[in-house]
Amino acid sequence: MEKLELKKICGEPKEEYVTVTLPKSRYDALFCMENHPILGYVERDETAMGRANYNKELYPLPDVYKRRSDVPKGKITGHLMEDSKFYPGVKHKYWIYTPAGYNDDMICDLILFLDGEMYFTSTIKDLHATQPHGRIIMSDMLEQMPVLDEIELPDTGDNVTDMLDNMIAEGTIPPTIAVFITPGYPGPGEPVYGTAKGITNRSVEYDTVSDWFARFIKEEFLPIALDGLNVTKDPKGHSTVGISSSGIAGFNVAWYDNDIFNNPIVASPSFGNIRNGNIWPSIIRTSQEKKDLKACFCVGRYDADIIFGDWILADKDVASALNYKGYDFRLVVTQMGHSLIYLKYMLPQALEWIYHGKELCGDNVEIIKPYPLEML
Repeated sequence: MEKLELKKICGEPKEEYVTVTLPKSRYDALFCMENHPILGYVERDETAMGRANYNKELYPLPDVYKRRSDVPKGKITGHLMEDSKFYPGVKHKYWIYTPAGYNDDMICDLILFLDGEMYFTSTIKDLHATQPHGRIIMSDMLEQMPVLDEIELPDTGDNVTDMLDNMIAEGTIPPTIAVFITPGYPGPGEPVYGTAKGITNRSVEYDTVSDWFARFIKEEFLPIALDGLNVTKDPKGHSTVGISSSGIAGFNVAWYDNDIFNNPIVASPSFGNIRNGNIWPSIIRTSQEKKDLKACFCVGRYDADIIFGDWILADKDVASALNYKGYDFRLVVTQMGHSLIYLKYMLPQALEWIYHGKELCGDNVEIIKPYPLEML
């Protein structure tokens, strides 16, 4: 098995290619929200986003998330990337999970979690609890998230790392290294909601339709994060995971860094018109290059229907484009809203589908698969 070798960027990154549709531009190009916020129907939009956890009781996390005394635990270490060449003046925190028994002779598969802090839920809850109103804005949360050399997660029954420990021990997935990266901060903040989520670079990095963030991951971030670690060269064993803005970013990375990642596993990806995310169906349909993609994504029946679009329609449009080009995909329509809960519920199923072809659970969901385009 060959080891992945990444070339670290030297000097300033050059703009070479964005998309077939957009002009050459830097990461601060399209719809800069800092000086020109879109006001929109904020009250209606916030109501739509507030439906996130509708019917969550229908999707209890499977037992594979429960910590098992007979299964050895992997190791989690935290790190801080102080600055970036692609995003000057912007910091990123990240955590590396290595499986139990990892050594220099072991070559592992790879999962990249965007919005990586969301998967350390117990830590986030502790940070929220320090606030008199019970909430902490994203930029403050990112600043306060611990990046100690080694992190111990409590036994909460919902840790993705416990799920990885169990699936690796069962042999369901190969030994796997997981990288959890936060969005960068500071930055111009979120569209519509202004700075309510804090001054972060999240929307700029995740929502922008270009290869810039994917290049940041491939040329700058991963060569640092994976330094000294053995990861297989085979992109079929490499997945991206994200939700909402990090969901479209997970698809973006799998598309533009397709030589590294083949499998986007994403929830409620923002294929609406935040920073031109609505052009993805056209990009997929008109691209002359056939990517090596196996995409698994989900959207809620009560998902976002906001100023930027209707997420169910947008995600179905992407599924239709994938179908048109002959890609293998699964789009799961749940009874929930815009929520991380179903992504965690779906994640072990998605990995079994990717590795073993096992179909996803059809209870309380509609599953859209590739379908033939036949003559009438």
